[in-house]
Amino acid sequence: MPRKRPGQVRAGQHLRDQLTYRPRIHGLSSAAHAEVSRVETSRNYLHVGDTADAVRMWRDLVHNPYRRLWIEYEDGGCGVWQCCGSPFKARKLLEAVILGMSRLRARELRSLVDQLDELY
Repeated sequence: MPRKRPGQVRAGQHLRDQLTYRPRIHGLSSAAHAEVSRVETSRNYLHVGDTADAVRMWRDLVHNPYRRLWIEYEDGGCGVWQCCGSPFKARKLLEAVILGMSRLRARELRSLVDQLDELY
């Protein structure tokens, strides 16, 4: 069976790197990002980038001066979780991710979430 040329192998690796793009969470180390990626791919209720979206939603609510007036619409908004999702469901998702991570790496995400919880 003929083998692939080295250029074809490298081209496939570059494409694979583009397909495995993971959004970054500011304040986490690369090891913690790898752990988050492992949890996201191993759980059937999570998708790639859900943790970063949950952190963004929770951070946006906490830094919003009108956060006490936030209401959840009965119709669910546009239906896209990243756009009109509930920040309180995002906070629960963050807790589930923290529980799925190893103790050392979960400590980094926990400290980030705890800082936001104190502001809330």
